[in-house]
Amino acid sequence: MTLLSHRTTELVLSPPPGHPLLDLRPEISPLRDVIEQSILDWADEFDLLDGEQARRKLARTHLGELVARAYPRIEPDRVRAIAGWFTWAFVIDDCYDRPVGGHADAVTRLLHVLTPDGTEATTVRTRLDGALARVWSELARDRSPLWRMRFTQHMVQFVAAFKYEALNRGHRHTPSLVSYTQLRRASGGITPSLDLLEAATGQEVPALLHESEQLRTMFDRASDVVVWVNDIVSLPKELRNGETTNGVLVLAQARGLDPQSAVTAAYDLVARQMEEFAAAEQDLDLLVRGWLGLDRAELDALSSFVAGMKSWMRANLDWSNGCARYLVADGVHLATDPGLVAPLPGATAHREQP
Repeated sequence: MTLLSHRTTELVLSPPPGHPLLDLRPEISPLRDVIEQSILDWADEFDLLDGEQARRKLARTHLGELVARAYPRIEPDRVRAIAGWFTWAFVIDDCYDRPVGGHADAVTRLLHVLTPDGTEATTVRTRLDGALARVWSELARDRSPLWRMRFTQHMVQFVAAFKYEALNRGHRHTPSLVSYTQLRRASGGITPSLDLLEAATGQEVPALLHESEQLRTMFDRASDVVVWVNDIVSLPKELRNGETTNGVLVLAQARGLDPQSAVTAAYDLVARQMEEFAAAEQDLDLLVRGWLGLDRAELDALSSFVAGMKSWMRANLDWSNGCARYLVADGVHLATDPGLVAPLPGATAHREQP
């Protein structure tokens, strides 16, 4: 029996009792309702959705709850920018669920929008680019050049990954475990999402510590946990949509597993990723203890970032379990306008500076 032929309603998609994911303490920002409204406001201001039905779909997704759970310590003055980024990310993800092409041009336009100095690009070619340009000006204006460079790199990887997912869908190809792990970390949009942990609190981890082997390991493992759990909970929806780039499918193919065993193997893999995260955290603590010159603000930023990665891992699980995006098969997409991601030659959507 293959996953494609299995009745996915029979699958148990929750982590088993005693799984380390369940040991993480769930948190949620008291600003959840404010975040929810800000997300809808962004979609309305830039006319990003197909219509009222799509707007109701976005509201049912409770994206603001995910943001509130993933960034429980978000500062009130950071809500608008963070909410805007997630609105952009979910719309562009829905757009690329269909064969729209224009992948190389999308990366070029992205680099135009994500200006090195954090200012707003005044000439853009789509409404979606216009939304991101405004988000960027609000998000990056008080970030360091190093943060902006790191975030831009992760954003480029996120957008570039759509090409390879489209190829996999078009050829009905399920990738190998090795190649899948690298692709999924990029395509899930989790790496820029983790960068936003610093923007949400107004803090920044010292550059050398951020690029340390220990923190890089934690960053990668937290990213992997989020996208693998996302693959598990979204499996029924993705099978209905003909998706082939899914970790459960990858494991089933690589190990010859039946459907439920593939889900169990995915959660086993997540548990090992969390063990590696915890081991690297212990090593990071030893590193920091012997690192002279760190002030209280830098130590607080590091502690907040580590806590934020844990919040993201648990937030993704809790939000996904009640998310209409994965539980309700209504056939509604947020946006189907191909001009949002592949504009006609010469098309512009000019916006004046506020």
